[in-house]
Amino acid sequence: MKKLLILLLVLTPILSFSQELSIDLQEQIKQAQKEFQIPAIGVSLITTDSIFSYVNGRIILGKKEKISPDAKFHLGSNTKAITAFMAMHLIEEGKLELETPFFQLFPELQANAGAEYHQITLGDLLSHQALIPAYTKGIELAKFRNLKGSASDNRYVFAQSVLKDKPAKKGEYSNAGYVLAALMLEKASGKTYRQLLEETMDDLDLDWFVGFPNKETTKNPWGHWFEGASLTALEPTHDYKLPNFMSSAGDVSMNLADYSKFVQLNLKGLIGESNYLKAATYKLLHFGQSPYAYGWGNTLNDGAQVSYHDGSAGTYYCHTLINTDRNLAVVIVANTATPEAVKAIYNLRKWILNHPQESKKP
Repeated sequence: MKKLLILLLVLTPILSFSQELSIDLQEQIKQAQKEFQIPAIGVSLITTDSIFSYVNGRIILGKKEKISPDAKFHLGSNTKAITAFMAMHLIEEGKLELETPFFQLFPELQANAGAEYHQITLGDLLSHQALIPAYTKGIELAKFRNLKGSASDNRYVFAQSVLKDKPAKKGEYSNAGYVLAALMLEKASGKTYRQLLEETMDDLDLDWFVGFPNKETTKNPWGHWFEGASLTALEPTHDYKLPNFMSSAGDVSMNLADYSKFVQLNLKGLIGESNYLKAATYKLLHFGQSPYAYGWGNTLNDGAQVSYHDGSAGTYYCHTLINTDRNLAVVIVANTATPEAVKAIYNLRKWILNHPQESKKP
């Protein structure tokens, strides 16, 4: 009954994938794919009462099999918005506060932690204000390659090590901070991060997967990167993957329709509609501080306050922007993250924002 009530509250009718983008925009997308070598791409334009989407391309560059509209893409660091979303839900339930100190929940780790970390809070971790080193490069994670425990166990071991590291500069973007934040969510809820993720996605009726999407099924798009001069697809069995303890920082995959619904919840909340979270909570998530709040960056764009986030682990790319003044969110996903592909994604976003009336069918 609880889940049914939640769904009735938060899920408004969503236009199906038959409500596609305008022919002009579809042509822009196809041209960008051809010019910048993007095997598969998905674009959504989202308002509070509609989602217009288009998915196009091939699962693997040079192969015949076309991508399906419900294929999953890797969100990369856009996962942080989901982690912060779950944190805020626990806060609304009274199980945590943004001001909750990390070492209040893990006092046994404080003695061996650097003094600079002794006062860090959940809010600090979610907003990259905890001085935790970045851990955004594979070489930084190499020493944890042999961890064999569960994601939660490895998260704890990772935290023990990170808290002994030399602190980063205040405000430095940190994947590791979101690993420690996930530990706090687990301790406060008595559930693993994955259990919390499953419950949240179940409540919202959204499909998801942890890991690169072609590891779930080879029908999902394969990630691509350059090997030498050639853009190469990574097989599902390829050694490259994110460590299991990093899932909260950047390892969720979703199809474009369901990720767009998640973004739409945020857009509605920012316009003042309480749904899964209270409207005031969405304001805090996106604009509680600047230039990075809790899982979302924010800035001024032509006088309008917008929130945004990009995510990539090197073989996929996800870009999200929310502009409440225009009642519009834009999502663009791709199965490559080359500099040329990223340039194409931003060019497409610019085109969309400059052609608001041409982006939808009548």
